[in-house]
Amino acid sequence: MISLSLLALAAQCVAATTAVASNYSAAVGWYAGWHEPDVPLSSVLWSKYTHMTYAFAVPTVDPKAISLAESDEELLPQFVTAAHKNNVKAGLSIGGWGGSQFYSSNLGSASNRTSFVSSVIGLIKKYHLDLVDFDWEYPGVQGLGCNTISTSDTENFLSMLQELRASPIAANVTLTAATAVVPFPTTNTSLVPQFATVLDWIAPMVYDLSWNWTAGSPRIQRALPSSPLDDSCYASTPDVTGDGLTGRGSARSAVEAWVSAGIPRSKIVLGVPGYGHSFNVNASAAFLSSSSFANATLLTPYPSYDTLNHTVGDKWDGTGGTDICGRFWGPGGIWDFWALVDAGYLLANGSAAAGVPYHWDACSSTPYLYAADRGVLISYDDPRSFAAKGAFVRANGLAGFSMWEVGGDPKGVLLDAILSAPTNASLAVTPSAAAPTPSASTPAGGSGALAQRADGWTSSTLCLLLLAACWTLN
Repeated sequence: MISLSLLALAAQCVAATTAVASNYSAAVGWYAGWHEPDVPLSSVLWSKYTHMTYAFAVPTVDPKAISLAESDEELLPQFVTAAHKNNVKAGLSIGGWGGSQFYSSNLGSASNRTSFVSSVIGLIKKYHLDLVDFDWEYPGVQGLGCNTISTSDTENFLSMLQELRASPIAANVTLTAATAVVPFPTTNTSLVPQFATVLDWIAPMVYDLSWNWTAGSPRIQRALPSSPLDDSCYASTPDVTGDGLTGRGSARSAVEAWVSAGIPRSKIVLGVPGYGHSFNVNASAAFLSSSSFANATLLTPYPSYDTLNHTVGDKWDGTGGTDICGRFWGPGGIWDFWALVDAGYLLANGSAAAGVPYHWDACSSTPYLYAADRGVLISYDDPRSFAAKGAFVRANGLAGFSMWEVGGDPKGVLLDAILSAPTNASLAVTPSAAAPTPSASTPAGGSGALAQRADGWTSSTLCLLLLAACWTLN
């Protein structure tokens, strides 16, 4: 039985894990409209967010017409009303992985950009938006496979944003961009810093950096962390494939790259995932030769897997099919945090269930588990990794975080960890190139470090343990 004093402390912890108490400038969540049946607006933990972004509106071949599905046209006004009722800024994201096909052509000429800006302004006025996010995947680089693309994409993107920002309607609207972990491609180094003058923040998407590719080169790849805090130590890991073991990016490399390119730290929001990816890995490869299912500490570091083998993840994961480019994709092997709990791999507080092989990867500051019943290794995020990401955000003076997606963490287990995370100065990065210093007048994530106890526990850690105990009892 938990004492009244512990319950009181737990109540204080709950208060400390609200967005307002966290001292982040931006505690952002993405709301996927297509998951509304499972994630009704009434279930959203609004107090844990400062901003919420609805996904997605989609550019069409006509820059005058940004499309919303009929169901989104009905749900988006309800979303905005609910957000405003809870004192949360309401936004709309334009694009996405499958919705960036016509971005380049929409912004490819002055007349098209003007038409596109008019379309955006129309959405702002119609839906009373506080925020517009541009999720172009990716300017100047082929994403889905059949996107229009131009070497002038970065310059045209900037020109459109400048025109939009100059509009009286958009002057006070928050403008953001979801980005890759590397800066927009350009040979003109003066372009990227100018995005900081028109965008309130960029959000490097530090997820999907390793997953079960449908087509890969080579076919045999390594199961690397999908959302690493750091990937600089991969090179020191034995490479069994002979093709070189290198990361595809991390939170650390993303911040280093964007700051070096000229984006102030206070204009960076760290993209974090409420889900992970599975890899089809045989037990013989998943465990070191001296290990067994009973020994969860001896999972093989980054084992090999065949990219042609796929196993469906949770119920939100697709079974595969042909995309709008005519290319076939297999199942993504996606596992949302809630699904790992529902499947019995994790307890409600995010710790591994009894008998589930688990390993904390110190390099990436993320966990793995092995689902023996499915024959898959799953790279995911838990409260410990979210706390590490929160400490990283604070140590580097970033504006905050943006989680894809709200429905992945319905009870706020991950959110509580990142909101209450103390700073950790050892996680600060120093880019090789000089970069602008955040303005002292601009909130930059806060320095809300909680006092370190003599025994090595922080009060935020105790909060998480108390909350876990309460969840377990409930």
